[in-house]
Amino acid sequence: MAVPTITGLSPSSGTTAGGNPVVITGTNFHTPAVTSVTFDGNSAVFTINSDSRITATAPTHAAGSATVTVTVTNASGSATTRYSYGSGLTLSPTQGPTGGGTIVDIYGTDLAGANAVLFGSTAARSFTQLSATHLRAVSPVGGGGVHAVVAAGGSTSSPGYFYYLPAPFASRISPTAGPLAGGTAVTITGVNLFTTNAVAFGGVPATSFAVVSDSQVTAVSPAGAVAGTVQVKVTTAGGVTVGLSFSYDNPPTVSGLSPVSGSAGGGDTVTISGTNLAHTETVAFGGIPARFGVINSNTVAAVTPPAP
Repeated sequence: MAVPTITGLSPSSGTTAGGNPVVITGTNFHTPAVTSVTFDGNSAVFTINSDSRITATAPTHAAGSATVTVTVTNASGSATTRYSYGSGLTLSPTQGPTGGGTIVDIYGTDLAGANAVLFGSTAARSFTQLSATHLRAVSPVGGGGVHAVVAAGGSTSSPGYFYYLPAPFASRISPTAGPLAGGTAVTITGVNLFTTNAVAFGGVPATSFAVVSDSQVTAVSPAGAVAGTVQVKVTTAGGVTVGLSFSYDNPPTVSGLSPVSGSAGGGDTVTISGTNLAHTETVAFGGIPARFGVINSNTVAAVTPPAP
């Protein structure tokens, strides 16, 4: 059994009204399972999403700004970090695409009777009053970092912060093909990929994916329904990439070689006939890799290596 650790909070601050979700990242949240999450000693409702992620709901706090201790506890021990309460707005999520359309939950105090929600100087596309401390708004078109405010009862709230993320672009996927059974590890290269939250092959979620950097994401292809080419889409907080494709192949078959024998020293050109050979990645003779070239989906030419 292991003591939990905390590596981050998102967001790391919120209003004294509480009620906003806080994502806690770390380790050992399942081993053993976390039994409590507290903010300044006040118990929070929480869900263990994985061994490295918990989503907790910030409890209310006395009026006035304060930085408090967040404690995560399991049977082996506790981990702590800091969270700030203030009078400004808490937004969730705090970022979205420049084209707008992000559904944003806004938490704060004295929000009853709201008559406008502004992202910078631009009004939200729409908003809904859920309670005196909770609004839900749809972000407008924008760019960069802006302050979000709520106008209610003739006054304007203290601001929250919202950041418009640039749209992602994916320029390359490698390899471009794999077996119908899935399991191919691919690397996707582009820009603005750091906030990737999903990768899909033909609409089917990747078996797994990992963000390597702002310019690279790795993913494992899921099983395909039928052989053929599908679109690969990477979804980030800034939007969805377009233009990448991946081919699912049936297993290759070999029906013949010509010639069927050659020099022990190698160097003979051999024509290999079969099916589903268009995306051939390796050719080997007795386990020894050979130089080869794909002629078409039914033919590959290879140069024999020296015999063992």
